[in-house]
Amino acid sequence: MATVPTAMTTSRLPIGAVAVLASLALAATATAPATAASPPAAKRPTLALSATGGSSANLLRGRPGRVLHGAVTVSNVSRHRIAVRLQPADIRNAANGSADYTTTKLSQAGRWLRLSTRTVRLAAKSSRRIAYTVRIPQSARGASHYAGIVAVDAAELAAAKSPGKRAQGRAGFTISRINRQAVPITIRLPGPLTRKLTLRSVKLDVSAAGAGLVLGLLPRGTVLMQSAPVKLRVSRGKATILRNSSTLGQLFPGSKLDYRIAWNGRPTKGDYLVRGVIRPKGAAPVYINQSITFTPAKVKELKRETPPVAQVAPSKDGLPMWVWLALGGAAALLLTLSLAVWRLARRGRRTAEAPAPAPLMHALPDPDSHDQDDRHDRSAA
Repeated sequence: MATVPTAMTTSRLPIGAVAVLASLALAATATAPATAASPPAAKRPTLALSATGGSSANLLRGRPGRVLHGAVTVSNVSRHRIAVRLQPADIRNAANGSADYTTTKLSQAGRWLRLSTRTVRLAAKSSRRIAYTVRIPQSARGASHYAGIVAVDAAELAAAKSPGKRAQGRAGFTISRINRQAVPITIRLPGPLTRKLTLRSVKLDVSAAGAGLVLGLLPRGTVLMQSAPVKLRVSRGKATILRNSSTLGQLFPGSKLDYRIAWNGRPTKGDYLVRGVIRPKGAAPVYINQSITFTPAKVKELKRETPPVAQVAPSKDGLPMWVWLALGGAAALLLTLSLAVWRLARRGRRTAEAPAPAPLMHALPDPDSHDQDDRHDRSAA
């Protein structure tokens, strides 16, 4: 695909405009926070994980008491040697639906997985096939169970655990970015495929991020639901407080989730009516018609959880002293540059009123030479 050139424009600013920009820059510098945390830039992945055969997921069929076999391929896509750590995982529902791979405190089908190795060392641009087994318990029921295998670069994991020495005199926290690759595994047992979604609760919750409407959901059945559109309205009397149209991702059976919808502004104490419908794909719709109460205790909790932003103590005039100093410096700079503009304009007017200088004298051609040329031309004619 051809690259579209970018048009670049260069312009000169008048001195007055430069003065205004300098003043704004000074004020912006003065009001900027002393330190600002920024998340680390995304790194290029060093590894890739895929199901053997190139498919995005493994589907294994069996019966209770059987041992199933499968394999995944771990690849080093970087130009240096890496060590990859592999972990079995449960697949649970994330807060907005979709898969959440949990590698600690396994309690579901992740406990059935056994990897042939947990650490894989790979040279640059190389791959390795890793086998695994799934031992289905005799007590297993239901048609489908879900597990996963997660791969992490061991160097990134070690760097996140030991971020290095913090800056002296600075308090805060460190944000580490770790690239994880995961492959889901579906373990299919005999039995009918059923889907059902249950609404457990509707409440107005408070957190550090603010208030939010939380729908407590529990997917049931024997197979996952691919998606679930949500449409609801919150009212108080005749006034509509909140409207929401969104879609949940995949919903895995047997795993609870609390779907949070951000509230517009701050709710006040009183009763609200929530009406709407959730339509999971392949299952019966779930209708919502429920009243919720935001109590005085919740109002206090909201104020406590979302405190105002800390500010510098104001001076007697209502603004901090450093703000007045910054504004004074900006005003002085603006006055100085404005005076320079006035002097340049005055100098220009004096130059315009002065008499025009005599033109420079250039050597003129000899008129006799023109006459001779004319006579020569007439004789030639």
